[in-house]
Amino acid sequence: MAAQRWMIAVWPGSAGIEATEGRVAVKVSECSRKAPVTVARRCSLAEAAQLMEHHDVGALLVVANGRLVGIATDRDLVVRGLAKRLDPDTPISEVMTTDVTTVQGSEDVTEALKILREVRFRRLPVLDGDTVSGIITVDDLLVTLVVELAAVAAPIAAAVVERPV
Repeated sequence: MAAQRWMIAVWPGSAGIEATEGRVAVKVSECSRKAPVTVARRCSLAEAAQLMEHHDVGALLVVANGRLVGIATDRDLVVRGLAKRLDPDTPISEVMTTDVTTVQGSEDVTEALKILREVRFRRLPVLDGDTVSGIITVDDLLVTLVVELAAVAAPIAAAVVERPV
């Protein structure tokens, strides 16, 4: 018997991901719903906050010479900046995290789940080699898990619908 195949839309307007026999095969790079917002180390705290608001994101990836050198979250701006009464012109490098945990975009989404569970962060920068290619959030992974559950449930639902009443 040939494996059943179907497409599942991840979010409105997406191309969808392929599911086979109830298992969704999705790479980390396919899971992120927003492009990353990157800044230089010299970006001020005020500019960082404005960028977060404008792009509706909770984290900025700090890059230098095309490489990821840090991440600054909205919490970093508040706890490490505002709470310490830093000047709004202070560079983001003063509050960013430099020991950044990342995941390769080619990894299966389960690897991102494993990492996030271990480090207890809400956001994970995605790399293609050494180059920033995205950022994945807990919300992105939740959407993927819902799709995974739908893929598992689809054959069951089909059997129920096909069964005569």
